[in-house]
Amino acid sequence: MNAVILQNLVKRFGKKNALDNISLELPENCIVGLIGRNGAGKTTLLKTLAGYLRPTEGRVTVLGQQPFDNIRVLSDIVFMDDERYNDSAVLWDLVDQAALSYSRFDKVTALKLLDYFNIPVKSKIKKLSKGMKTLFSLVIALLSRSPLTMLDEPTIGLDAAHRKEFSSLLLKDYTNHPRTIIVSSHLISELEGLMEQAVLIDQGKLIFNKAIEDVQNYALYLSGHRRVLEELEGRHSIIYKESMGEMLVLGVVNSLSEEELRELESSGVEISAMSVQDVCVNLTATNKGGVLDVIAK
Repeated sequence: MNAVILQNLVKRFGKKNALDNISLELPENCIVGLIGRNGAGKTTLLKTLAGYLRPTEGRVTVLGQQPFDNIRVLSDIVFMDDERYNDSAVLWDLVDQAALSYSRFDKVTALKLLDYFNIPVKSKIKKLSKGMKTLFSLVIALLSRSPLTMLDEPTIGLDAAHRKEFSSLLLKDYTNHPRTIIVSSHLISELEGLMEQAVLIDQGKLIFNKAIEDVQNYALYLSGHRRVLEELEGRHSIIYKESMGEMLVLGVVNSLSEEELRELESSGVEISAMSVQDVCVNLTATNKGGVLDVIAK
C-alpha cells in the first residue's frame, strides 16, 4: 500500500506554480529523501501533504484520505519545521501537547532524549539556541511515531556531532517502529545514508522518483581526450560537460554497454561513478554556466 499518492498536483501562489503537475507514489514503511535546491518547492510539497495547504489542482491522498482540513488523517501526520512552535511556549507543555495529539507518542523516551541533549523542559522556546530548537522539534517529531513523519531541513543549525546523532536516532527508531518518513534537504550527502527512495524536484516540477540504488547507478563521469569523447555526445544523454584544453570530462547517463566501456578504457578514458549529490546538482543545473564563468567575464 502507498502512504502518499499525488495525481497531477498543482499549488499556485498568484501566477506562480510552486508545485507544477506532480504525480508520484510513496510506499508505506520507507525513508524518502526529498531533494531540491533552495526554492525548489520542497516545503510547499510537505505542507500540502500535512494538510496545511489546499491543492490548487490535482489530488492528494495521504494514508488513504485527502489531508486538507481532515482531522481524521491529521492525527496520523507529523510535520516538523522551524515555524511549528510559538516562541512563548514552554517546552514541558509542548511535550504534554504532543502526548495528547499523537496516540503513539513515547513521552518517557522523549524526556530522556531531551535530558541527554541538555534541553531544559521548563524553558520557553525563545530561550533556546537555533540548534536546541531544532533538536527539540526533532525529538517531538520522531517520538510521535506517526505513520507519516515529515522532517523539513532537519539538520539546519546542528553541529557535526548532533547531525550524526540525529541520523543514528532516526535509523534506530525507524527500525523499531517502521513508518513512512520524508526528510527534505538540499544537503544531499547527509541524506544518502538514510534514504531508501529519492525524490528530486526543481522549480516545482518532479525530476525523478527512484530507489536510491538506481540514483547511485544513474550516471558516470568520463574523463579523457576530446577526440575520443566528443563522438559520444550524439549517442548518449549528457548531463555534465567540462573542457580543459584537449581534455574533456563528460557526465553521461549510464546506458553504455559493457563493450563500450571496455573500448573507452582501452582508449585511456577514466570512468567513475557519479555521486548522488552530483546527479541531483547536474540534473537541476541552469544553462547559465558555473560561478567561475561569471567572474571570468
